[in-house]
Amino acid sequence: MQNDLDHRLTTLNPAQHHAVTTPPGHQLVLAGAGSGKTRVLVHRIAFLIQRLDVSPHGILSVTFTNKAAAEMRHRIEDVLGHAPAGMWVGTFHGLAHRLLRAHWQEAKLAENFQILDSDDQQRLIKRVIRELGLDEQRWPAKQAQWFINGQKD
Repeated sequence: MQNDLDHRLTTLNPAQHHAVTTPPGHQLVLAGAGSGKTRVLVHRIAFLIQRLDVSPHGILSVTFTNKAAAEMRHRIEDVLGHAPAGMWVGTFHGLAHRLLRAHWQEAKLAENFQILDSDDQQRLIKRVIRELGLDEQRWPAKQAQWFINGQKD
């Protein structure tokens, strides 16, 4: 496994190699599409775990999409040869949800709180409009949703 990581490190360009092998700490990898960001992050995680003996519990990797998070997990498992237990890989929303689930009391939430996506919100608004006996044509759920979301900003 050590030799495999050694070989993988030789395939990186100097900037990528620096990003992968820099001492532990927070790191932002910011680069254009197709520049190898995911590859760098995957190798960085493997380097931290295999070379620097960093616990997977201390690693957080955040992406924007579920697809990218799944790809990241898959590549990490491929490089390491196993799924590292306890590592946090996910989207900003997914990781925030995980933190809220773990710390619902500190966040002053009900233990069984729910997060509504856009479709859930519209269904709930439609139900409320019906229960209030309002005309759904005059009070469209989508407009009510836009209004409510606008109040948060």
